[in-house]
Amino acid sequence: MTSTYTCDGVGASPDLSWSNIPTGTKEFALLMSTVPASGPTKYNWVLYGIPATVTSLTKDTFGLGTLGVGDDGAYVGYQSPCSQGAGARTYTFTLYALSATPIVSTSPTTGSALLNAISNITLNSASLNMTYNAPGSSGNGQSVSCSMIRDSTKASKSGTASVACDGTYAYVSSNGLTSDGMMAGITATNLQVPIPQNFYGGNGWKIPLNPVLAANTTSAVDGPVGVAINGVPIFNPCKQGGCQNGDTKALGELDICNGHAGRADDYHYHAAPVCLMALQPSNYWDTHPLGWALDGYAIFGFNDAAGTVAVRDGLCGGNTLSNTNAPAGYSYHVTNTSPYVLSCLRGVPSPDFSGQASKYSPIRVPPVNPLPADTNMSLGVNSQGFSVLSFSTNTTFNTTPNNSSSYSTVNLPGSYQVLYRQINGAALGVVLALAENKGKTACWEFQFLNSSTNSASQPSMNFCK
Repeated sequence: MTSTYTCDGVGASPDLSWSNIPTGTKEFALLMSTVPASGPTKYNWVLYGIPATVTSLTKDTFGLGTLGVGDDGAYVGYQSPCSQGAGARTYTFTLYALSATPIVSTSPTTGSALLNAISNITLNSASLNMTYNAPGSSGNGQSVSCSMIRDSTKASKSGTASVACDGTYAYVSSNGLTSDGMMAGITATNLQVPIPQNFYGGNGWKIPLNPVLAANTTSAVDGPVGVAINGVPIFNPCKQGGCQNGDTKALGELDICNGHAGRADDYHYHAAPVCLMALQPSNYWDTHPLGWALDGYAIFGFNDAAGTVAVRDGLCGGNTLSNTNAPAGYSYHVTNTSPYVLSCLRGVPSPDFSGQASKYSPIRVPPVNPLPADTNMSLGVNSQGFSVLSFSTNTTFNTTPNNSSSYSTVNLPGSYQVLYRQINGAALGVVLALAENKGKTACWEFQFLNSSTNSASQPSMNFCK
C-alpha cells in the first residue's frame, strides 16, 4: 500500500476488483480491517449494498453501496490509515458475497454490526492483505500544519470530515452534508435538494498547508471559497453568476443555518454556519477555526482571540492577528453583514478555486426550474427511508424534472413534497445497467407529490451520476 491511501497522502480509497462470483450472489459487502498491537480488530472501511453486477471499485469510489463508520471516529466513509507510530502495518480487505440484503442493527453501520448481519447470508469471501510502512511522526499526516486542520474538524458535532495531507495540501473529505437543519426555513425559491457529494480522498477540498500571502487578492464573486470543519463547502454570498444577481441571504434563499442546496443538488453555506457554531460555546470560535479558506488561511467566528468584535480590513474581510490554532499571516472572521465570510482570497488559492466545477456532477443538468416557497421549507425522513422536502406556495409553477421539453407539469398553488432516496443493492444494479447510465455509479429515486391532493404530481424518476 502506498501513502496515497493513507493520511500521509490524499487519503483515497483503493481500487479493487474481483472475479469467480458465487452462484446466488445478491450483493456484496466489503470490510477493511487491521489488528493493532493491542486491542480488538479495527475497521477503516465499511461498505455494503454493492450490486452483484459490480466486479470492481475505482479509486475514490462513490455511490456503489451504503457506507458505514470505521473505528477512528464518527466519519462515515473510507477512513484512511493514520498511524501515530512508525513501522509496518497490515490492512486486510475482505469482500463478502451475500445471498440476501443484510439487516443491520446500527446506523451508521459499524464493522462489527455488519459482520453480525451477514454471518448467516455469506456465500463466500475473499481477502487481500496490504502493508504500509508508516513513517510515524515524520509523515505528512502527522505534520503540525496537517494536525492543525485535522484537529479543527474534531469540534464539529453536526457532520464529520476526514483529513489527509500530502505535504502540499490537506485534503478535507466528506459527503458535503450535515445533520443540522438543512433547508429548514427557506422562504424563497430553491433549485434542488441536498444529496451526498463525492468530496472523498483525491476529490477532497485542497487546503494549502503552508499558505502564502499573494501579491494581489483573488476576487470571490461566485462559487466555493472554503470548507467548514464539518465538510460542508462555504460559498460567497451571491447568487449564481455574481452579486449583481442578488444576495442569497437577503433574498430569503438560505435556511436557518445559512445554507441551501445548489444546482448540483449539493449543500453549501453562503454565510456564517450558525448551526454548526451553536454546538460549541460562542467564545470557542474566537480561537478555533470554524472553517478553512481555499488559500489555506483559517476562518474564525465573529470575535478575535481577545473576545472583542474582530477587525475586518478593507481587503478581504480579515486581519493579520496571530492565533495559535491557525497559520500566521492572515485569518478571516465571519460577520452578519455582506459578504458574511470573505470578499476575496488574501493568499494564493489552491487549484480547487479555479477548478471548482470539477468537484460537482449534477444529476439533473441545470438549470432546473426552481421551487417557490411562500412558507418555510422543511426537510425530514419518512418511514420508507425517503428524505422529504416539504414546502407550500401561493404561486403556480412548472416542474421539468428531466430538464427537457418531453415532460412538464403545471403545479397550482398548494403544498408539495419532493421525496428522494439513494438506490443500493440489486435495484442499483438494474438502474446502472440502463444505457443512459453508462459510466455512472450513484443513483437516486425521486417522487414529486401534491400534499394538498395526496397524489403524485409527476411520475417517479431515477437520476444517476
